[in-house]
Amino acid sequence: MVTPVVLPPEDTACRHLVGGIPLAVLVRDFHRPMVNFARTMVDSPVLAEEAVQEAWVQVMQSSCSFQGRSSVSTWLFGIVRNTASRHRRRESRIRDHEVLASAGAEATDPLSGRMHPAGHPDAGHWSAPPSRRFLPEDQTMTQEIVGHVRAALDALPQRQRQLVILRDVVGMSAEEAARTLDLSAEAQRALLYRARGNLRNALEKRYPR
Repeated sequence: MVTPVVLPPEDTACRHLVGGIPLAVLVRDFHRPMVNFARTMVDSPVLAEEAVQEAWVQVMQSSCSFQGRSSVSTWLFGIVRNTASRHRRRESRIRDHEVLASAGAEATDPLSGRMHPAGHPDAGHWSAPPSRRFLPEDQTMTQEIVGHVRAALDALPQRQRQLVILRDVVGMSAEEAARTLDLSAEAQRALLYRARGNLRNALEKRYPR
């Protein structure tokens, strides 16, 4: 467990606010997504929790100096990224994953054959659309499906999983997520395309038309 830091008296007035948002509200809204994000970088839930606890300590220490150059969520996840990296190095479990591998499963277009190719009158549109089982008017999302979504997310490569958490769970913009993960705009788009395509394919294997 991370030992709580006792801050100097002069910091007391502002350490409970970040960008005008109460710290308690940030913990309520972001703690679980932060743990999920940290979990993509370390080898156990315990280490992920420790990394996030350390991040909250840093948030308290530096809350008075937050100047709003980025959104609060981008700032928080940047801190988590740093603390999780330190925990990973401390445990000697460093993994060096490239954003887009030049070969292998991650470099394969997950939606190959599902979209009309360039030159086709309907280029860029579905040739084999997604299963209608996932449309809200046809089926209510059940706990079983939620479990399969989580399992499919856990099976994604690290960077893809991180990006889905930031974009689709936390709700970051493309620019914020790219900045948090040190990605170019083009790499962010390509990585998110692969991640969402892989998730869709995993679910449609479980729930065929």
